Amino acid sequence: MKIINTELASVKQTTLGFEHWVKVTYRVPILKNEYTVKLLLLMDFKIEDKELIDYLVSTWKYRELVLHSVQMHKLENKVKLRSN
Repeated sequence: MKIINTELASVKQTTLGFEHWVKVTYRVPILKNEYTVKLLLLMDFKIEDKELIDYLVSTWKYRELVLHSVQMHKLENKVKLRSN
């Protein structure tokens, strides 16, 4: 998996902490296209450092990206089967 871009979309302070919504664009060899998803990082403090956000996405949220890519692969193959 190649994470192409991470972008902090918004930060909102809630009773649980700071909700950091991050747009992540990634590509994997099994998919035809690259995809952008929004991931939630819930922290006790506000994060503005891009390097830290990149690190958290690549370590903490990697599994979610893999699961999303598997779902998209199934969807792409279903569409491919219907069109044949």
